Parts: sequence; C-alpha cells; structure tokens
Amino acid sequence: MALAGSQQLPFALRVRRALADAARIAELSTQLGYPSTTEQVLVRLRTLPQDGTHAVYVAENNDGVVGWVHVYEHLPVCHDRVAEVAGLVVDATCRASGVGKRLMDAAENWAREMGLDTVVLRSNVIREAAHKFYEKLGYSRIKTQHAFRKVL
Repeated sequence: MALAGSQQLPFALRVRRALADAARIAELSTQLGYPSTTEQVLVRLRTLPQDGTHAVYVAENNDGVVGWVHVYEHLPVCHDRVAEVAGLVVDATCRASGVGKRLMDAAENWAREMGLDTVVLRSNVIREAAHKFYEKLGYSRIKTQHAFRKVL
C-alpha cells in the first residue's frame, strides 16, 4: 500500500492489516520491553472489537514483518473522540529507515477514514529517540506525561 508522504526506503516495504502475525507482533513487543507470547497476542487481537474502531497494521519487507502499529477510536467523556495510537514497534534493525513513518501514515490515514481529525499517543519518558521521531512527524507534547497530539 503506497502511503502519502512516505519516503524512499532502502528496501521494499508493504504496510497491510495484521492477519496471522501474532508471533512476530509478540517478538517485536518483547524487543521493545513488553514481553508477550504468541498466545497472549492472539488473545489480545481476538479481544479487540470487530466493529471497525480498532486497526492493527504491520510493515513487512522481504525478510518478513519488521514493525506494527495499533490505532483505535478513543471516546472520552471529557473531549471529542480521537484516534489513539496504542502501540508502535519497529524492529531494532530497521529503525530510522522510514518504517515507523509508514506505519504512522497508515494510522493517520485510518483516522481520517474514520472521520477523526486528531491522533494522540503516549510515549515513555525514557524514549527520547521516539519523542524526537514523533515531533519530526508533527506531533506536539501536550502534557508532562509526554502525551502527543497531531491535528490532521
């Protein structure tokens, strides 16, 4: 899937909806510090509402899945609905190569298709490289908890 604004990557990359990717999603989650088994990820994926309010995308190159993003419609009482990125992971060997941007493009395009004009996310305060990545994509820090928002 060609996504608007994507940069030229040094390898072929395809972004698609996650299908039978639980094992690789678990490996990548573990790599980022969120240990998960294939079985746990399978249960989590199956538990997501099937009403279109959640989307999980994976990025794959010739070697297989190298990243994933989970985005969902957040319906708080205190403000209008937004798209929230619940997780983004790119394999350590592929970081800074455009994979994360392509996954975020997919999440933002999904938000637009859902009629949402804002994407928010949270990032651990120790992940300074991730903070710089999000800011480069146009997200702004809005709270000291390092929550980010980008108006689309």
